[in-house]
Amino acid sequence: MRIFLLGATGKTGTVFLNMALAKGHHITAYVRSPEKLTIAENLTIIQENLESIPQMSAAMRDHDVVVSCLGGNDNDQSNVIQKLTEVIVASMKESNVSRIAAISSAGIHNEFSWVTNFILTLFYKHVINDHRLAAQVIMTSGLDYTLARPLSLTDGGLTKSYRKMTIGVPKGGKNISRQDLAHFLLETIESGDYHNETVGLAY
Repeated sequence: MRIFLLGATGKTGTVFLNMALAKGHHITAYVRSPEKLTIAENLTIIQENLESIPQMSAAMRDHDVVVSCLGGNDNDQSNVIQKLTEVIVASMKESNVSRIAAISSAGIHNEFSWVTNFILTLFYKHVINDHRLAAQVIMTSGLDYTLARPLSLTDGGLTKSYRKMTIGVPKGGKNISRQDLAHFLLETIESGDYHNETVGLAY
């Protein structure tokens, strides 16, 4: 499979990159800082402007799927994830790539108890809103999407044993490792499961 990967130099993106390469997939890593990556077989590294639709769409052509592991909002009001997602969606339409799997966040559907939703709104208002707006861009795009809604991310190992819920979040769940989040993304694009769904993830 030819995978167009965004966020390849981030913590989860690096895990996904190595996991996908180990399974023989061909990856194009579209990045700002190529020096953070190591040259490998089946890996193409492209340094371009993440805000440019012409550049991104040209690089994206002839790929089977887009995987977005982008983050970057430090709870400010910039809506950086939403803006980058708008570029990704426009580039996909321009290059005729229809499938995307992306990392979003638990909380975008107000899926917790009212107390937890209140706390999230109080302390993480801007980052949750940014993810929510980005998810809406994808969900209303007409593309074939899967959005992962992980709870708190850890640096734990790969277990392949985690709960998935398309409505709400796993009851009592608190976290999931980046290894297992990457595993979910890769398993999803390989199996073709969870078309046009957002999936809550936790142990």
